Amino acid sequence: MEDKFVKWNHNNHPNVILNVDGSCLGSPTRTGYGGILRNDAGFYLYGFSGYIHDSSVILYAELYVIYQGLSLANEKGIVDLFCYSNSLLCINIITGPLLKFHAYAVLIQDIKELMEQTQATISHTLRERNQCADFMVKLGASSNYEFMHHDFPPTELLPLL
Repeated sequence: MEDKFVKWNHNNHPNVILNVDGSCLGSPTRTGYGGILRNDAGFYLYGFSGYIHDSSVILYAELYVIYQGLSLANEKGIVDLFCYSNSLLCINIITGPLLKFHAYAVLIQDIKELMEQTQATISHTLRERNQCADFMVKLGASSNYEFMHHDFPPTELLPLL
C-alpha cells in the first residue's frame, strides 16, 4: 500500500479560505473551538479560538465554530468565503433543509444567514487537511477565554502553516 500525503490546499478557489474545528478534549472534558482564515495563497489572515463553558456536546462545538468563523469574516468585510470543516454531519445539517425542531435550530439558522451575507460556501475536508484549525481548537480548549482573536499566528502554529 502506497502512503498518500495530505496537506492543506485552496482547491483552486480564488477567495478567502476558512478552516474550522470544534472538539471535546480531556477528562474532565474541555470543549473548545478554533479556526483560521487564509488567502488563496495560504497566507495567514486571522485566527480565532475559544473555550465553551458548560458543554461537552461535539455537535454544538462544530456548529458554533462555523458560526464564529463566519461572524469574524463578516466583521472583517470578507465576502466570497470558502469554509472547510471536517464534520460532515454539520455540513449536511447546514446545507440541508432547516429542521425546525432541531436542538440547535436557531444556531443553524444564524449560520445560514451569515453564509448568505458572506457569500460563503461550505465543504468537507479531511482531518489531515485541517491541522491548523486543530491546533487552534486545542488552544481554545486549554484557555478560559470564550473568544480569542489572533491577528498574528501563534509561534507554535508557524510550522503547520
